[in-house]
Amino acid sequence: MNSPTPEDHPDAAFVSALTNLQSRLRGYCQAALGHGDEAAEALQRTNITLWKKSSEWDPEQDFSRWAISVARYEVLGVVRDRQRIKRRYVFDSDVAEQMIDVANERVEPNSARQEALESCLAKVSSKNRDLLSAYFVRGETFQEIATATGRGLSALKVAMMRLRRSLRGCIETQLGKEASA
Repeated sequence: MNSPTPEDHPDAAFVSALTNLQSRLRGYCQAALGHGDEAAEALQRTNITLWKKSSEWDPEQDFSRWAISVARYEVLGVVRDRQRIKRRYVFDSDVAEQMIDVANERVEPNSARQEALESCLAKVSSKNRDLLSAYFVRGETFQEIATATGRGLSALKVAMMRLRRSLRGCIETQLGKEASA
């Protein structure tokens, strides 16, 4: 008697599709929220919701489209929860939806550049990630960031220039390693 293989299990296709999409979902949540904790929470909520609704997925249909639409609602849920709890977000739900749309356009499935960016961002200190997030995700001006952080405007501009150069170099190095492998 042959024992069933993992591929024979009805959930195997779902687990495989979800696992293959984790990088894109993570990037989507990070691009939409900018904060590590909030992005991680949105990703976790997305995975839980997808798992709960796994029986609704038709393996003949595009998994990524369905999963990203679930992620969109979970990101909005994180924004709403944070607004209620902390009043921390400067933007409202309409702005968050626009940010999600932009995030969706920027995050390509299994993009080598996206994966390199994630890897390089993981090496950046949380303080510097917050600076990058303030400027690139939340759209704060250099003056607003300088005031909030207590830095001089010129010093902030130099720091941001160095961070961008460092990230660009790291990404190019990562992509070069992958190309030569």
